[in-house]
Amino acid sequence: MLLLAIGWKIANQPEAQPHLNDDLIKFFERNHFTVVVTDEMVNYTPIIRATRASCHLQVATLSPNGSDRDLIQHLAAGFDRSFVVFRGTVHATQPVLWTVLDYFWSRFLRELGLTEHITSILSVALNSSCNAEQLPWGELQHVHG
Repeated sequence: MLLLAIGWKIANQPEAQPHLNDDLIKFFERNHFTVVVTDEMVNYTPIIRATRASCHLQVATLSPNGSDRDLIQHLAAGFDRSFVVFRGTVHATQPVLWTVLDYFWSRFLRELGLTEHITSILSVALNSSCNAEQLPWGELQHVHG
């Protein structure tokens, strides 16, 4: 049982997502947001803050297994609500079963040389004057870390 637990921890380590921030910055700029990349890191990726008029967003990456849920809630404490974007679709909470399955499937395909990327999972915290759920998140469906 101990070996299984250790194997799970090793296999489920977060991975750096070097191109994710550039893609997110471009996405928000196309949608007329001012973007700031912070020094705060979650899962080896900086938190992004985006502003348009009175709309304020904070975006962080999530781990596939949902283990950083408490950290994300803490970081979003000053915001009114939050949602998760996975494969270009908005979810009220992280669909952990699907994100874990997708993560392991993507890693398997990568080991076979059939893909290079792991699907990104985004936590979006926002204030009440935002209608960010209506942004074209589907544009990010093929954006990977």
